[in-house]
Amino acid sequence: MQHVVKKTFILSATTAIALLFASCGESKVAQCNKIIKVANQASALGQEFGKNPNPAKGSKSLTELASKIDPLTQEMKALEIKDEKLQGFQGRFLTLYQGITKELKNAATAIDKKNLPAAKNSLASLQKSGQEESSIVKEINSYCSGS
Repeated sequence: MQHVVKKTFILSATTAIALLFASCGESKVAQCNKIIKVANQASALGQEFGKNPNPAKGSKSLTELASKIDPLTQEMKALEIKDEKLQGFQGRFLTLYQGITKELKNAATAIDKKNLPAAKNSLASLQKSGQEESSIVKEINSYCSGS
């Protein structure tokens, strides 16, 4: 009988230690907040640019916006996310921001070269990126709120 009690105690202690280590990790909510914080910063840049596009700067304003998105891309990439679903969202945001940066630079180059078709293509890609961003935001908000 004493042997069974000893095994039960060891099993209980092992389980308690495992739960203690598991609870030491960041919660899903904390991980969500890290991703959403960076996504909100990127969104704010886009909204700010949309309100004040500064056409006088021409293509330079596009490259400036791209240069502001680059650090946010790196910040998103550096986030340590353990939740697999959130890692997926993180990856999608990374791909999105890299694509936006590329298309902003492409649009700037097209404007400088007075290549209207290329500029229109970049604009269309940027509009698609905006739709993709909305989709990702809805999905992550739903996942993080538990809906």
